[in-house]
Amino acid sequence: MYRSPTRQRSPRRRWTTVVVVVLGIWIATAPFSRPLPGGAPFSFESTPEVGCRTPLVGAFVGDTPSAYVYTSPRPVAGDPMSPTTVECGGRARFRLALGTTLLVVAVGLLVVDRRRGG
Repeated sequence: MYRSPTRQRSPRRRWTTVVVVVLGIWIATAPFSRPLPGGAPFSFESTPEVGCRTPLVGAFVGDTPSAYVYTSPRPVAGDPMSPTTVECGGRARFRLALGTTLLVVAVGLLVVDRRRGG
């Protein structure tokens, strides 16, 4: 049975591949934030968090940002604060591995689709 090399791929497979590629690149390259231990004055606009570098950098370089956090569980303005560092390297390695895996899956979808003649 002859399969034409010009046969079109299904639009669903094409969009799935595009979404997996974009998601993999975003997960592997976008900077992320980690919640801070301790607390901050309560407000709906602010969540206590610290920004980590992009996983491409944070996975290989010691990424430990520091911030000042309140030491009391329910802080109010004027309570004492202490410096705290947050380790981002483990989360960066996880995100880099997950993003790379998604990219490999997308390439696999393309290869399988082309081998099937689609």
